[in-house]
Amino acid sequence: MLSARNIAALGFMTFAMYLGAGNLIFPPFLGYQAGEHLFQGMAGFLLAGVGLPAFALVIVALVGGSDNLTSVLPRPIATTFWILVFIVIGPAFVVPRAITVAYQFGISPFFGDSALIPFSVLFCIAAILFSLYPGKLIDTLGKWLTPALLAILVVMSVVALLFPAHEIGTATGTYVNNAFSEGITQGYMTMDALGSIGFGWVIFRAIQSMGVSQPKAIAKYTLIAAGMYAVAMALVYIALAYIGATSAGGATTFTNGGDILTAFTTMHFGVFGTVLLGAVMVLACLTTIIGVTTAGSEFYSKTFPSVSYRNSVIVSMVIAALVANVGLEQLLKITLPAVVALHPIAIALLLIAPLKRFISVSGVLVTVATALIFGSLDALHILGSMPEQADSTLTKWLPLYSYYAGWIVPTIVVLAAAIRLHKFTAQSRLATER
Repeated sequence: MLSARNIAALGFMTFAMYLGAGNLIFPPFLGYQAGEHLFQGMAGFLLAGVGLPAFALVIVALVGGSDNLTSVLPRPIATTFWILVFIVIGPAFVVPRAITVAYQFGISPFFGDSALIPFSVLFCIAAILFSLYPGKLIDTLGKWLTPALLAILVVMSVVALLFPAHEIGTATGTYVNNAFSEGITQGYMTMDALGSIGFGWVIFRAIQSMGVSQPKAIAKYTLIAAGMYAVAMALVYIALAYIGATSAGGATTFTNGGDILTAFTTMHFGVFGTVLLGAVMVLACLTTIIGVTTAGSEFYSKTFPSVSYRNSVIVSMVIAALVANVGLEQLLKITLPAVVALHPIAIALLLIAPLKRFISVSGVLVTVATALIFGSLDALHILGSMPEQADSTLTKWLPLYSYYAGWIVPTIVVLAAAIRLHKFTAQSRLATER
């Protein structure tokens, strides 16, 4: 039985791993565009951006850990999937991007671009030191870094409510007539469900490090952590979106959430506001980096006996630092499609896992292949690389394609058909045996 303090720390740790720089930047720009339709837009955003990752954690808890999500797949395919996941949410995408964003908001306003290399070195050393002790991750994130991050966010939220920059603006673009659906699209685009299946490795290990070993107890505390994450993240998203919604009345036109937060903190706190926002971004990036690095290293050390946890942490962070300083833009062009294509596969596995008793291995493979194929079409659509004629055809005939979720209906149809076929085959075999 965990104490209330340890449960709170577990929830804070879970929240901190999700709250990266991207999660801070999305909501203000949504609020800025949604204007008076803020409620509808945020309802959709929270449904997909918080509900889907929380659902993923619930499934991870119910099936007994992230590794069990792929237990229905042949081992080589399962291992390949996890390697790809931890590469793209680790040193090839999330981590180097987090390093550059932390530098952009925390250091660049004072030193320009000249200090990126020393910052990367120091930042990665800090991340390595925290990540090397996964058994103390709850103490690191849940009891120290996250409370500091939340305290700063609370200050910003209270100031936004008491002293809004302007009145809530008018809706623009898609938010004029389709605020809810556009909010769902933006929430889906956070891709946090992919992070959920990775963070499941960390959460289970963290709970075990506190002396909990019974599978049912581990699942119980994982569910509690998911609930705490969902509530805390929803409140932060709402506050940030309100900052964006009340930033639309001035003369300045904003093109991203980062500029909105910069203008807000500068207006209310002056130079200290720049420091304040920088601290938020640096802490948010650091906690996310610790989470994804720990998750990946847990997987590598568990899957490959010759790879130690310590070496995996160090190698991952060194590669991420090099990417951040040398070839981030080029690598993002390669890895972003992989992230977008892997996301549907991850969600398909989440749907399959509780139903694996009712579906054959071939049914699983066909379902996952369907998610991959149509997810790849969505990736081309998101990146603007779909040929015009094909884009028009898919928009007309493929449900949800215009919302970058064209994979959903085909995957669910194939999954349902695979379950039905498996049941029919089992009944036929039973009848033959009789």
